[in-house]
Amino acid sequence: MNPANIEYSPIAVVGALGDLQDKNTQRRLHGLNEYIVAEAVENKLLEVKDDIILYGRTFRPLHVSLAMTTSPYIPGISGNEQAAYSFLTSLGIGVKEGEQWRTLADLSEEEKKKLYNGLIEYLVSKNLPTTIANELIGKTYDLVKESVWTYLSDAREFATLLNACGKSGKAWAGILVAMGARSEALEEAQRILEEYRLSVARAMDYVSQPGVLEELSHIVVLKGGDVIDYRQVSSVASILSSSGLLPPDKPLIALANAGKTVKISARASKQLVDRGLNLGAILSRLGAQFGGKGGGHNIAAGAEIPYDHMIKFLAELDKTVGENVASSKGEVTHND
Repeated sequence: MNPANIEYSPIAVVGALGDLQDKNTQRRLHGLNEYIVAEAVENKLLEVKDDIILYGRTFRPLHVSLAMTTSPYIPGISGNEQAAYSFLTSLGIGVKEGEQWRTLADLSEEEKKKLYNGLIEYLVSKNLPTTIANELIGKTYDLVKESVWTYLSDAREFATLLNACGKSGKAWAGILVAMGARSEALEEAQRILEEYRLSVARAMDYVSQPGVLEELSHIVVLKGGDVIDYRQVSSVASILSSSGLLPPDKPLIALANAGKTVKISARASKQLVDRGLNLGAILSRLGAQFGGKGGGHNIAAGAEIPYDHMIKFLAELDKTVGENVASSKGEVTHND
């Protein structure tokens, strides 16, 4: 890396995490990202540790941090502070030290093991995949020059803040913060983030209502309509796909109205990708076929098509996914 750009390496790490490039079994950055991380660590700009990955782990009360964690989504705990509090106390993990709330950073290694094992037992009791707990263990990336009392200390939380600004139509606030602005710009970005989190929480409540999720032969469709903001449908899809509530052998296709078009966000399980599914290739072809556009990665992709083509698009997508998985070759079967 050019020495003149070293100071920007933490933002590069934030960007990589925001692009979900740590979505692997080790929850860490790989490839060229490792060189950027190493440069940042060497120049004392970044600190990397193995830890439990909870939202607000350095400054929020432990039960709040656990409840606010949605990647992965823990059914019955994520979004519910009282449930998180009860869960922790049932494990014998103290949430207070005198009058002070404890954070994840305050826990001993023994208490962290107790928390992890407790989550495993909880998931088993709810007939949910224990892999959800595995996604909470990985590398943490802390920006050394940022205060631990802000959203910017943890690189993943920094990425979440930028993501919220972009998907709320206020990218300017995120850009200012990424360029180094603090004070009023940071306050505005944090306000945007809190509103965004509330909006996503409402969307998750909506998802639990009867009829919102429809299971077809080869896909599961989330019908967001006008209820889920089209700018946030990808976030809802990511959260739901990590919840363990969906069949792992069918990709999630989340829809939200955007005027005369429909925004589509698709997510697949690793199991499906290993069997040859490539959502990016499929949505690229079908998006163009139905008068829109699409693309992405094999495991996560998106598209936008005219609203009037939605029903035919879903029928063709359902058929194509079935053929793509059956072929087990990772190639899209064309039926032009």
